[in-house]
Amino acid sequence: MGEKTIVTLVRHGETVWNRELRLQGSQDIPLSEVGLAQAEAVAVHLREEPFHVVYSSHLSRAHKTAERVAEAAGVEHRVLEGLMERSYGELEGWTRDEILAKYPDFWGPGKKYSVPGLESFEELAARASKAVHEIVEQHPGRNVLVVSHGGTINAFLHSISGGEYGAGVNKLGNTSVSRVVRNEDGSWSVLEVGRVDHLGDA
Repeated sequence: MGEKTIVTLVRHGETVWNRELRLQGSQDIPLSEVGLAQAEAVAVHLREEPFHVVYSSHLSRAHKTAERVAEAAGVEHRVLEGLMERSYGELEGWTRDEILAKYPDFWGPGKKYSVPGLESFEELAARASKAVHEIVEQHPGRNVLVVSHGGTINAFLHSISGGEYGAGVNKLGNTSVSRVVRNEDGSWSVLEVGRVDHLGDA
């Protein structure tokens, strides 16, 4: 039997491309001024929690958010590339309207398009699940924090809940906080999804 491990999942702060509804994917887009303020707000919100370690994607929007949270909490920050956002291939940099004009119902359930360089949802979910499980295996019984991306977090939530949470169900705002538990028997429980209390009315 294993040990109960708490995993707190935080989406990165806002970027200019987020505001423009432009698909970022694997592109390394930095935090905007608003995003930096959001990173500070979530860091202050979480600084008293007993985290053992903070992990993040290597992409700067997640890395910078995690760096601030780890500094406030006084714990180590580690990078794991498996936590990066979904690769959207040639669609990266396109706006939502531009994508839907060429690929109607692109985000629709069960819809499949052949887009050069696109990472499938199944591939993303497998990668996200592998990354989080790797973290949990390294820190059993601990309280760990993961800063990643909306698509990646939602794919993981989908994979551990059989679709009850995650992709197609939850919209995760910038620096939203979700929490899950890996139980002693290896099963997962979802405690909360997409909390943004720390942002107030902003």
